[in-house]
Amino acid sequence: MSAIAAHLRRRVAERAGNLCEYCRLPSRGQVGPFPVDHVTPRTAGGVTEFENLALACPACNGHKWAHTTGIDSISGEVASLFNPRVQIWIEHFRWDFNDPDILEGTTPTGRATIDRLQMNDPALVMVRRLLRELGIPVNKTH
Repeated sequence: MSAIAAHLRRRVAERAGNLCEYCRLPSRGQVGPFPVDHVTPRTAGGVTEFENLALACPACNGHKWAHTTGIDSISGEVASLFNPRVQIWIEHFRWDFNDPDILEGTTPTGRATIDRLQMNDPALVMVRRLLRELGIPVNKTH
């Protein structure tokens, strides 16, 4: 994890509404602070600037790592991962109608991101469910 200046970290968290910019998990009620993700990884030339940073929960950050693509579960084709700096979340994701703790991808980018970041891992779904039961909304679209 790279060192992000405290003032920059605060700006990123504020812009994100203190939600993971990928799975929308709130940072409230979590054990520790969320990491700041380089949307374009440093290994791919990404820089540590506000415009290239996103707040990410530890799970999304760990699974994304240095990846920029994933596989669309419907077509089997390679698709770019969701970029919260240039794409709109609700154009790629929605909450499942029957289970509001499950994310669905509505585009190749959304599906590839859900799979690559393992956004519906049973443990993460359980965290969403528990937070919702505690009155902490987890299915915000921002």
